[in-house]
Amino acid sequence: MSPDDREDPVSFPRTRLRVVVEALFWIFMLSFSLDYRAAEARAGGAGAGLDQLVFLMMALGSTGGLLVLGWRTLTVRPGAWMLAFWGAFLAYMLGNAFLQGVNPGRSLRIILPLMLCYAGMINVHIASCLGVRPAKLVTPILAAACINVVWRMIQGFLFKGAELDTVRTEVLSLATAWLTAFIACSILLRPRLHWTAIMASGVLFVGIIITITRSLILPIAAAGATASLGFLLGVKWGAFQWRDVPRRLAPIFMMGGLGGFALLLTWIVQPHIIERWNERLFHYSNLRNTTRDISWLTREAEASAIFHILGSDPISYLYGKGIGASYYWDAAYLPEIYLVYPKEEQLGVDVWFSGHSIWTYSMFSGGIIALLCVIGLFIATIVQSIKAAKANAGMPGPDYWIAFMPLVFTACFLSLTLTSNPFDERLLALMFGVMATLPQAFFIRGSWIHSFTDRLITSDSPTKS
Repeated sequence: MSPDDREDPVSFPRTRLRVVVEALFWIFMLSFSLDYRAAEARAGGAGAGLDQLVFLMMALGSTGGLLVLGWRTLTVRPGAWMLAFWGAFLAYMLGNAFLQGVNPGRSLRIILPLMLCYAGMINVHIASCLGVRPAKLVTPILAAACINVVWRMIQGFLFKGAELDTVRTEVLSLATAWLTAFIACSILLRPRLHWTAIMASGVLFVGIIITITRSLILPIAAAGATASLGFLLGVKWGAFQWRDVPRRLAPIFMMGGLGGFALLLTWIVQPHIIERWNERLFHYSNLRNTTRDISWLTREAEASAIFHILGSDPISYLYGKGIGASYYWDAAYLPEIYLVYPKEEQLGVDVWFSGHSIWTYSMFSGGIIALLCVIGLFIATIVQSIKAAKANAGMPGPDYWIAFMPLVFTACFLSLTLTSNPFDERLLALMFGVMATLPQAFFIRGSWIHSFTDRLITSDSPTKS
């Protein structure tokens, strides 16, 4: 990234405390970098494994260390409002589930990613207020994302028995959504193309090609659109220039050529992967004995049952059934679903995980209250990102492109909600929390700009004789 603080004239002095804070933040981000989808037995309620308990202890330990060092900064605004808001939401969700008699073990397991999201908010807020540069915060996030994408593939092939000809979700890491946002901002908003963008692109497209996941096309489109919006806003505020457009677009064509070469190489070495992409994109439904896409069909069955459960007691639309409560899949969809899945599998019976849609599960678990809180989180992150970028446009600095990352990543995250519940992934939820309060670093820097400008005016003014 940009390790030399002298590159930015508006920077906080590097102290021993800041070095410790940066180290603790590295530990926090890497804590769930080796996370993975548990086996069916564990997912069904067998409990967490020792490795995941270690991950959790690393996250809690580093968060505790940062709280000890920077608890006084928790009231610094505007980030303090975000912390208070999400903390109140978590308290509501836990209290609501307890009052409705939901199994506490289930509630805690389902709410864990949302708590990791909160820990990410707290840690970045503290680090920002203690003067850690945005580039120093983004570097460990990039490392965690790349490690997790690669690790999921290694873990799937070596320990889950996945095969290249049939593998998909077994090796899929949704950290690719964050990589997509990072790449888009690096190409369209960063002053110069950096080697980390090329590395991240390689990791991203290898993951997409191998997992044959069509939905990952959505974050790419969302990232390109919102990063372009960020560039237009930067031009409006004077941070970017129109003449930079050809230079910023050149890497896109270069990476497009590399992507085409990678596809050609894949077709030569593993032609089955290209055939599977053709099936997934154009012939998937017919080959799976159903006229509709099976992934979408299961989501319809889930949503239909959830609204039937809430409709049986209309007041529950307000506060839901509690996080971790049981639901099922609508039986009307099961005959068509069983055209694809073996009939001996018990599908959609006593389901209590966080579902395939963040919107329907928010409504089911916490009602309209929870749904509005989740929507509020997304809107607040987008607004704060734009405000932070505007506050630093007068003196952008080398990290200015990072100010738009919360905006771009939120768009990528929202694109995933069309087909999944991203808050079901611990690492991705943690990453969203980090992005949600990252604008605080730019608000802090924006306040330094004024004092830095005042010092320059004072030093340039003539002294009295």
